[in-house]
Amino acid sequence: MNLDGKTILVVGGATGIGQATALLCAQRGADVIVADFNEAEGQASAGKANGTFVSVDVTDEASVKAMAARIASSHGKLDALVQTAGILKGAYVSLEDFELATLRQVMDVNTIGSFLCAKYTAPLLKKGQMPAIILLSSPAAYGVSSSYAYAMSKGGVSALGTTMAGKLAPEGIRVNVLFPGGINTVMKRSVIEEDALRKGEDPQAAVEAAQSRGLGEPSGVAKVLAFLVSDEADYVRGSVHTR
Repeated sequence: MNLDGKTILVVGGATGIGQATALLCAQRGADVIVADFNEAEGQASAGKANGTFVSVDVTDEASVKAMAARIASSHGKLDALVQTAGILKGAYVSLEDFELATLRQVMDVNTIGSFLCAKYTAPLLKKGQMPAIILLSSPAAYGVSSSYAYAMSKGGVSALGTTMAGKLAPEGIRVNVLFPGGINTVMKRSVIEEDALRKGEDPQAAVEAAQSRGLGEPSGVAKVLAFLVSDEADYVRGSVHTR
């Protein structure tokens, strides 16, 4: 699968699924832009991909707007936006004890952040060749999550993607929402450790047990994302699920 000539923006590309996607897209010939709040790891990831790093806070509209303006100046267009930036807060907190500030923080990053990234990169995508927007949701959007805030935020991402898919299709922009399963990331491992601690169990043993049961790897999800930003995925519509 060849991504030569494509300019791909990976938001949240410093670590995890985002980093794996940036590296794989670069290996397949794309000009990769890594955007992240984590500057040190984001620059390292961009360096490994022989790409460009742009600092961004997806909760800050001015920051996202500035990111898009910088990309417009340096690259002129985008062929794909892959929005992987996300957080999980409030795991295993009861409804009565769940703080509104936590809810707002998670919604700001996961849902509002996805909206802002799409809003400000859309003009650049319209200049691209067979452009695509890929948002990351989660099975938490329709199942039982460890966090009320995470479930709400990912449900919002799913609805956002569905609506954008219909509204942006006439403008030539394809939108897909990816639902990764249990993936071996820092965020996933931290939730497993937190669950083990509240049960009085060994957190390291819990992580190892989960890995042995088959947590997926970020590199596996990256293969799906690299396909979705390619021209070969032109006929893919709607939601896409991975292990």
